[in-house]
Amino acid sequence: MVLNIAIIFELGPDDEGRIGGGVELHATNLAKELVKRGHKVTYITGAIPGSKKEAFIEGVKINRIDFGKIIERTYNPQQLNFSRQFSFLVKSLFFRSRKIKEQNFDICHGHIYSAGIAARIIGKRDKAKIINTIHGSYYKYWNQIVSNKFKAGFYRKMERFLAPFLLRKCEVQIHTDYDFAETVKDWVKPKYKKRIMTILNGVDTSKFSPDIKPNPSVSKEIGPIIMTSRRLVAKNGVIFLVQGFKQVVEKHPNVILFIIGDGPEREKIQDEIYKHKIDENVRLIGMIPNNEIPSYLSKADVVVVPSIVEASSISVLEAMAMKKPVVASDIPGIREITKFGENCVLVPSMNSAKLANGINSLLESDKKRKELGKLGYEEVLENYTWEKKAKEIEQVYYNALEI
Repeated sequence: MVLNIAIIFELGPDDEGRIGGGVELHATNLAKELVKRGHKVTYITGAIPGSKKEAFIEGVKINRIDFGKIIERTYNPQQLNFSRQFSFLVKSLFFRSRKIKEQNFDICHGHIYSAGIAARIIGKRDKAKIINTIHGSYYKYWNQIVSNKFKAGFYRKMERFLAPFLLRKCEVQIHTDYDFAETVKDWVKPKYKKRIMTILNGVDTSKFSPDIKPNPSVSKEIGPIIMTSRRLVAKNGVIFLVQGFKQVVEKHPNVILFIIGDGPEREKIQDEIYKHKIDENVRLIGMIPNNEIPSYLSKADVVVVPSIVEASSISVLEAMAMKKPVVASDIPGIREITKFGENCVLVPSMNSAKLANGINSLLESDKKRKELGKLGYEEVLENYTWEKKAKEIEQVYYNALEI
């Protein structure tokens, strides 16, 4: 059965297919894979400066909406801000595009909260089945990543309200981690628990592969290479990696740390680099498109994911898909995809010393690096390709249509 599917999220790829963050990467890969499976897919997203209102990317129709140019002006590929979320939601209330209206969607699949509400609004018009995906949660961690306690409390209350609210308004709520899925189950009546499903993230193994050729700027480096690819925001914990990296340099003077990504913590991270006098050993690359990241990862000896909170970490999966050994925080969302540390080195989050020890342990054992790289690669091929994930989500759609 061929389905007409709307994927809805405020951020999406530009006309060149370049993607900023993890949620839009998930949504885009899902959309592409669903097209391969024979379905018709429209990705409804917000306007992007320099990109057309409508485009096609690998068979996926991209429809970018705006609200008096507000959505376009609020575009930030590294961070989804409140103004964009609010404007996107308001636009969905008055969404009357003839080309979209005549499509008669079978499924409206909104990602996270405001786009989840937008999916409900747009889908109700077509009597479509509503699917909502929650990509992890900061609910238990807001006090650790936001210094203002009032804001932290407000964000917690909003999540506490919105997750159950959307669950009641949709046929199925998909979670990309088990931890928050179980939390939401505790918040709702028994009749709603059966609507909650957990489907972990996937990775595009055609792009993230051990066979990728390295970027020339990385190839010229002499010495072991440590790499992290993260948005520079508090929850991703890059500051702890930088603070601990001095210990790595002391044992391995030629080691180089590549930090790929950008965000509000960049200046703070730069200050820490100079404070610890490791500026000759660190390369702040800035943001690069997701499809260029494999060429950097291909030369990494160790990949580090030092997050405070994660859903099923896409960065970990990307590294594993390239046979790279990983040092990562021992937190929900990473534990599950690494089989609780069987195929990577897990260390306590927010602990710079333990993080450095984990990196040093891998740099000192070529055998361990190869072993973990192989185990991670096999795990990805068995359980985390986008082909497999799209089949799981496709079945969710079919089941929803039978309700």
